[in-house]
Amino acid sequence: MIIMKRMMLCAASVAAACVMASCGQPTAPPSEGSMTGFALSFFKQVNRISSPSDNVVVSPYSAGVALSMLTEGAEGETKVELDNALNGCLFSGLELDGGDSVVVKSANSVWMDSNFSVRNRYVSTLQKDYDALVETLRFSDPATVRAINNWCSENTEGKIDKILNELTPGDVMVILNALYFNAPWEEAFDPSLTSKADFHGLSGTAKVDMMARKGRYSYAEYQGCQMIELPYKGSGYSMFVVLPPSGMKIDDVLPYVNEGVYKEAMGMLAPTEVRFSMPKVRLETDMLLNKALMNMGVRTAFTAAADFKGISESGPLAVSQVKQKCYIDIAESGTEAAAVTSITVRMTSVRPEYDLKTMKVDRPYVFFIADRENSDILFAGKIVNLK
Repeated sequence: MIIMKRMMLCAASVAAACVMASCGQPTAPPSEGSMTGFALSFFKQVNRISSPSDNVVVSPYSAGVALSMLTEGAEGETKVELDNALNGCLFSGLELDGGDSVVVKSANSVWMDSNFSVRNRYVSTLQKDYDALVETLRFSDPATVRAINNWCSENTEGKIDKILNELTPGDVMVILNALYFNAPWEEAFDPSLTSKADFHGLSGTAKVDMMARKGRYSYAEYQGCQMIELPYKGSGYSMFVVLPPSGMKIDDVLPYVNEGVYKEAMGMLAPTEVRFSMPKVRLETDMLLNKALMNMGVRTAFTAAADFKGISESGPLAVSQVKQKCYIDIAESGTEAAAVTSITVRMTSVRPEYDLKTMKVDRPYVFFIADRENSDILFAGKIVNLK
């Protein structure tokens, strides 16, 4: 259970498992009922749609909670696809416990347009099983977007203050999960030992602030990789960091990752004296997850064939977009991280057809550029040939 929580909360621990596999066959489907399997699959698919030179930070946990709330209203093939992507798991977001030293909290909300009718049963499930805030507002009012973004900011301690830029016509519901994590290291790094050092990235070498510490860690070497566990104070949470062999590309490894490799690597960790250093990191990521989820088999939900009758009978519904923003700050004292996952649902009713005029400019034509009020023609032209 502790390893599962670590996996869900810390993107770095997901990365750790991924780098550990350097041979074997491409990953088989994650085992049924495994949240770890979902997390690995989710991370790989997000990485797959990202540029090889991009930093990737994701929250499988936040995505899992938001998708679980969507799944509660799905039926038919739509539900089957979502269930398969989630490995039959439902993330409620309510079981997190950081203890006295670690702040870890997850919050859920659902925002609905005032003209959209939702089944009482669906609302009741979200409130009871997910402790979700349910708000009904006019989506045509710009204040609704501000209210949604304010909720994100409040539930991530201001680290993610904006998830939506706008709500477009047809959008009727937004499902949100916010996740916040703040924890001190069990053994902090001494800031006086932090110094400038080279970090050899894919895009070149850069001078970075490198933290350093010598101590007894859970450590392992596996197929040329070095792996270390950095525990957080007074909790079951840790960050796992993996250093691949020089010349190994992580993107060449990910297709071969599976849960067996992850568990085997974790099982090899043993107390060892280590002189350890790693860079301080502070970054934010912003990802549209539609393609990643489609690669995980969630396809019908994005189409007019989607079946969300468990949410509403007001009309055909489909998922418009799934987004995730993440923030992470790794420093001498500990780690602060936040994530927000949003799922926007839209109406897919067929719009009425009108008797439209057609103008196809596919032959010589004349144009004018004019001031309509003063009848001043600024430019005029005749176009008879194009290359």
